[in-house]
Amino acid sequence: MARTMLCDMNLPNYFWAEAVNTTCYIQNRILLRPILKKTLYELWNERRPNIPYFHPFGCKCSILNTKELLDKFDSKTYPGIVLGYLLSSKAFRVYNLISKTVEETIHVKFDDSSQPHKEDDMESEGPSKNLDDITETPTPD
Repeated sequence: MARTMLCDMNLPNYFWAEAVNTTCYIQNRILLRPILKKTLYELWNERRPNIPYFHPFGCKCSILNTKELLDKFDSKTYPGIVLGYLLSSKAFRVYNLISKTVEETIHVKFDDSSQPHKEDDMESEGPSKNLDDITETPTPD
């Protein structure tokens, strides 16, 4: 499931640990045990999990800037992508595309309907997988 999430959203392989953690988090809350008709989360915590706050792994988001003093015309948000959830609170793990760091915050606005993460946001991170960028090399006759 983690590999599928990375490939589906065109994310680089160095996010594999975040994808595995998110996979475990989701599977513990949605997979049912056929005999008991309960999720693992229900068996452990004796209450139903709250899943409406789930958002697609790798979807685009806006992270509210709560750390710096802003000038009047500065942007109040940073672009980011969703990487997962925290176990201890309702906060999210998001990748800040400006500072290239992973942050944990509750101040996030999601764009669930956006297209998956594009390679051009991280073009400096590795080779392009876009087939339009590949040119044929002429072969000598």
